[in-house]
Amino acid sequence: MRGVRAGAWLALIVTACGGGSLTLSEYSEQGMAVVAVMEERIATLDAEWDSQTPTVERARTYWDRRLEARVEALEGLEGLNPPSEVAELAATGLDLFSRLLAAEEALAIRVGLFETVTEPERWWTTAEGEAVRAVEDEIDALCQVFQARYDATIERVALSDVPWIPAEMKEIVQVDIGCRP
Repeated sequence: MRGVRAGAWLALIVTACGGGSLTLSEYSEQGMAVVAVMEERIATLDAEWDSQTPTVERARTYWDRRLEARVEALEGLEGLNPPSEVAELAATGLDLFSRLLAAEEALAIRVGLFETVTEPERWWTTAEGEAVRAVEDEIDALCQVFQARYDATIERVALSDVPWIPAEMKEIVQVDIGCRP
């Protein structure tokens, strides 16, 4: 279903928030673990939706559980204490994650008001669904910036043997957070 990848990218971006006790690599690993749990939960919900007879009540339950996965991921990401070098991106990421959550909450309310069973394709064509897509587009753009920040750490190879440079300035992080082109 739409929004899983955007949520994943955003969650990785949001993990950049905090004071700075984790290294970039540690925070990346921990953030990706939180994201993986959220993605798995949403993928399971999608698979259950596709494998069972849709009902209005099932749609409401789907959205309750999807939002619960998003909220728990946000809480997990907020609990991380990553390096300060990505704090500015983190603030933007937190804002976007909050906006994505609010947009999905509005969509859940809209779907909950449907009196007959609808297919997910109809959910995303509502004004609320379009609002989710607009936030996802912003997330995609920020994801590219965040990936570039990771990729830039590769240039630190030249500093790896310089003893007086702090370890965090020599850290190389190779990760593909899965940004859409």
